[in-house]
Amino acid sequence: MSKKTNYISLFFKSIPIGIANTLPGVSGGTIALVLNIYETLIYAIKNISYKKLSVIGLGALLGVYIGAAAISDFYYNNPLLLNYFLFGLVLTSAHATYHKIGRLSFLKILFLLAAFALALFVSMEIGVNINAGRGLMLYFWGGFWGSIAMIVPGISGSTLLVLMGLYHPVLSAVNNFEILYLSVFTLGIIFGLLIFAWLFSYLLKRYHQQIMTVLTGLILGSSAAVFPAKISLEGVYFFFAGAVIILILEFFGKKF
Repeated sequence: MSKKTNYISLFFKSIPIGIANTLPGVSGGTIALVLNIYETLIYAIKNISYKKLSVIGLGALLGVYIGAAAISDFYYNNPLLLNYFLFGLVLTSAHATYHKIGRLSFLKILFLLAAFALALFVSMEIGVNINAGRGLMLYFWGGFWGSIAMIVPGISGSTLLVLMGLYHPVLSAVNNFEILYLSVFTLGIIFGLLIFAWLFSYLLKRYHQQIMTVLTGLILGSSAAVFPAKISLEGVYFFFAGAVIILILEFFGKKF
């Protein structure tokens, strides 16, 4: 495969990552794992690889605008069906990390359960702070902590924005092109990514299977954030649609 083809593939794989970061309960890092570009993303940030980051950034930015435009209306009009869709998507995503765990041991099971409990706790706290102010510093910290969550599979950046009361204000800023708020938010993202990538690349290199175990627990625990509130036959179809999309993305992530 040529270098040009690799960058084209990287761009198109980055679009779903951007879309995922607009969905509460879904992590862009999870989708990066499914698409088999997670470590590429981490090391590109750590090494400040401008070409790779530009390609990934442009694809993710396009995904964010697609997600912000499409998800907002669906989120308001069909929250139950969206939750079914996201629940299928998140649960199936755990397959991408589970098969990288290796042989299970008592310690790995403890890591998995601890990560599951942590993600479950964070997920159950959604909605605590829906109405926040519009201070610029809040946008900076929202970008900082959200960026870390965006690249940690199982911890949704959008979920943290909901907890901080910034989810809807940020979507509104994207849809209305509020440059000042978006610039401060982006600055927070950049600082968060640079700091976190150094730490996580080190952990991935030395404790790969243990990290994959923790990520599996985080992904499974985070599914509580989008657990459907009631039974719906139509919702089951949306659940399987989410699951199928992940399986398709994982297939293409390995092939291209």
